[in-house]
Amino acid sequence: MFDQKVLDEFETAAGREGTSGARLDRLTTLGCGGPAAILMEIDSPEELASVLAVASANSIDWFVLGYGSNLLVADSGWDGLVIRLSGELKECVVQEEGRLECGAGAALTRAASAAAAAGLSGLEPLAGIPGTIGGAVAMNAGAWGTEIGNIIGRVLVCLPGECRELSAGDMRFSYRHCELPEGSVIARVTLALDYDEPDNIREATAGFSGRRSEAQPTGERTCGSVFRNPPEGPRAGELLDSSGCKGLERGGAMVTEAHANFIANRGGATATDIVWLMDECRRRVYDQAGIVLEPEVRFLGDISLEPL
Repeated sequence: MFDQKVLDEFETAAGREGTSGARLDRLTTLGCGGPAAILMEIDSPEELASVLAVASANSIDWFVLGYGSNLLVADSGWDGLVIRLSGELKECVVQEEGRLECGAGAALTRAASAAAAAGLSGLEPLAGIPGTIGGAVAMNAGAWGTEIGNIIGRVLVCLPGECRELSAGDMRFSYRHCELPEGSVIARVTLALDYDEPDNIREATAGFSGRRSEAQPTGERTCGSVFRNPPEGPRAGELLDSSGCKGLERGGAMVTEAHANFIANRGGATATDIVWLMDECRRRVYDQAGIVLEPEVRFLGDISLEPL
């Protein structure tokens, strides 16, 4: 844990109190994992830059927690600073020329709804992804042939003590990755969208959401896709299915029957349970197909997979 001096510096920078020993299981879609040393909510880019400056000056690791939908927290928790974006960093504002400006903490569903109401098209395939705009940009989230990197106008990032605006050309997007300045946090994103009739946009969004519900487990606590798709050949879900991974269980965790690339917390699952299943799934795929699956879910804390 941090000493009181450091806590005071964080709280002064953020303009509000932090939460020591904050439970992270309540803040992730998987619903497991231990606490963070401290959690700070931050309302503006300026406060974000100030908090990052405090962390840098004290050599404290930080992590930005959005919707918690692509995250596995270690059972022992994490001895660092967890940042949650709030206030103006969760707002969506329609601008001129087909632009939608969103705080990085805004949910994708909220951004898609604001875009549809304004007759702005482009977010429909991504609307059902359970995450924030900032998280979507950081991992270049994609679905149904669309990646968010394709509709980026500009991005405001914060570093220790400063904020910097980047154009789409300043960033390099690849599969589930966006190259950003080292040590930066996305604060605000401006999307470049096309005009269409709101009813058409809502109809398309509903269609993509329906396809997602048919293809993936619903009503269960998961972290989304556990493994990345290999660059070539069958997709991760197909490899896991053909390797007999569906229905595997460990403690309160289970590989879902609806899709083999999803692990659900059926009640009382620990991060250790989920990592055990990930290791077993990777081993089976490697033994059968000679392919090493890489995790898409992010790890926070003392978590690692067994080498193959």
